[in-house]
Amino acid sequence: MKPRKPFGANPPGRLPATMIKVLAAELSDQGRLSRGKRYWAEDAVIDLVVGHGAVTAVIQGSRPDPYVVTIEATQGKGVPSKREVWMTCTCPDDGMEQACKHAVAALFALSDEVAIEPGLLERWRSGSSRRRSPTAGLAEVVPIRPESARAMPAAEPEPEPEPPRDPIAEEVGMQLGAPNGAGVPEFPAIESLRHVGIRDMQLADVLHDAIDHLEINWE
Repeated sequence: MKPRKPFGANPPGRLPATMIKVLAAELSDQGRLSRGKRYWAEDAVIDLVVGHGAVTAVIQGSRPDPYVVTIEATQGKGVPSKREVWMTCTCPDDGMEQACKHAVAALFALSDEVAIEPGLLERWRSGSSRRRSPTAGLAEVVPIRPESARAMPAAEPEPEPEPPRDPIAEEVGMQLGAPNGAGVPEFPAIESLRHVGIRDMQLADVLHDAIDHLEINWE
């Protein structure tokens, strides 16, 4: 049917009609909203059908063939939120994140119809939309381990690699006669020492004799 214009300052569905216009502004950007309002004001919406779950509008644009807009809504009461409506249009602007100008014009024409006949809003929200709400029917996904994975025992940790052998340190330990079970002693780092010659000959002989008879007892 050809869209109607409400008469009077306080039509029956004034409040929901205003909310539908607000919805149009939320779904579009400033440029598309302005052009869509101009289409609506110039009576470019030549046909509007309010069905159960969807509104279909025909808008005459700049091309000879008019554009067709479909506005679907989930079941509910009152004016739907922006997450509860989906819009498609036959124009090249369809598929964008914002509603195209033809969809804006259709929403404004729907606003006029609801202002005159508020029951049309209930009809729009009473049907089952072909689409579903983005959050409807979602369930928590819990990963399930296969039976083979459950039956397998936990893998044992790999043994730590043995430290690298030091053959020189082991040879020194053997020469010193370390008892069985004794570990290789830790040797301090070799530092360059500068010895001063012993001037007392008797003291030097005593030290040389002590070093010659030095014996290390590990027990």
